[in-house]
Parts: sequence; C-alpha cells; structure tokens
Amino acid sequence: MRIAICDDEEIFRRELIGYLEKYFSLNHIDLDYYEFSDGSDLLNFKAEFDMIFMDYEMKTLNGIDTVSELRKRNIDTMVVFISSYKEMVFDTFMVKAFRFLLKPLSEQKLDEAIDAYIEERNNSNFVIVRDVENCSNISLPEKKIVFAQAENVYTNVFTNSKMYKYNNTLSAFEGELASNFFFRTHRSYLINLFYVDSFSKSEITLTTGERVLLSKIKYTAFKKQYFDFIKKESLCIL
Repeated sequence: MRIAICDDEEIFRRELIGYLEKYFSLNHIDLDYYEFSDGSDLLNFKAEFDMIFMDYEMKTLNGIDTVSELRKRNIDTMVVFISSYKEMVFDTFMVKAFRFLLKPLSEQKLDEAIDAYIEERNNSNFVIVRDVENCSNISLPEKKIVFAQAENVYTNVFTNSKMYKYNNTLSAFEGELASNFFFRTHRSYLINLFYVDSFSKSEITLTTGERVLLSKIKYTAFKKQYFDFIKKESLCIL
C-alpha cells in the first residue's frame, strides 16, 4: 500500500511511521510511505496514494486547502486528518475526509482507521456502465458516482471527470445501487449525498458545480435524509 504522511513536525512523522510499520508488518501487507512537511510539497508530487495522513495545521499550506486542491483535481484518495483540535472535524468533512484522529495519536484509533479503509476497499459496491469513449464496459465504484440523469430509456452517469452510459432507465439504475448514500431528487435525477454542496427548495448544487432539480414533493424527505447523513458521517470520521 502506498501512503503519504503530510505533517510539518518530524517527531510526529517518526511516531506515525513507527505505528504504520508495525501494523503493516503484523498484517503482512507491503508498505511504501512518503513524507511531506507541507501541503504544497504533496501537491507537487506526481504519484498517487491509497491513503493520506494529513495534519490540519501547517506553516505554509494547511491540510484543508491541500485536500481541497486534490479534490479539484478529481483525486478521491482516502484522507485521514490528524489534529490537536477536535472542533476542526466539521471542516474536514467538507473535503470528504475518511477519518479524523486526535493528537496525541492513539495507536488503537490508527489501527481502527486502517482496518476500516481496508474493509471498505474490499467491500466496495460497483455498477456496470458503458465507457462510450473507449467502447468498453467497466465496473464503476458507487462512491465515484456524483449523480445520474435520465435520458429517455437510458441513463447518463457522471463522476468527477467523466460521463458513462447505463443501458436502462434511471429507475432500473437506482434499483441496482446497493449503497444508502443516494437520493432520487426528481424523476430525472439521482444524486450521491457525498457530493452535495448546497441546496434550495428547487435545486441542489453539487461540489462539482452541477445543479440538479429538486422537486417540491421531495424537498422535506431530502432535507431529513441529508441532515441524517451529515450527522452520521460526522460521527464516523471521529
């Protein structure tokens, strides 16, 4: 597994690396780790990572701004934030943090975070869609779906970077999804709650900038499900 450690305190990096080496050795998993003392150094590095351990506060570019830039580049790597300030957890949620750990670091909490990542990776749900550009069918992880839009008897499926085709109706597509973080906002739209940026009584703005319709009869149900979702996800990353 390829892991990035971004923290401006060398002593903390040494401690974290020690815990990681112990965990991966005991679980017989190969580990490659890369150290960064600032967010800008990480952003300038070309390799991709399976996980990133990110300090919240750093001298030049802080963790939130660093991960925000990664998300703008359509990089959805799992990020574990580490901070001395518990109240910062809600800021990290806005950039889709996977977990939030407090300093001083608990080895048990760290192990639990890695266990959760490995379990999620092994149990990811997929849906088969058509990559029209490359004339091939692919297994698309459900978490990468931003929203889906009905197009006659077909469905357009959008990720951060690409559109795919599903060879059936939006209702059929919705029926295939196994995850509980989707919501049918309108007869023509289905969204992933992870990507909601803001909403009004008639539309939802997604983190990718797209706007989708929200029907009047769906507004109350959407608001309840979305707030329940936020509450649950906020607790999950602690």
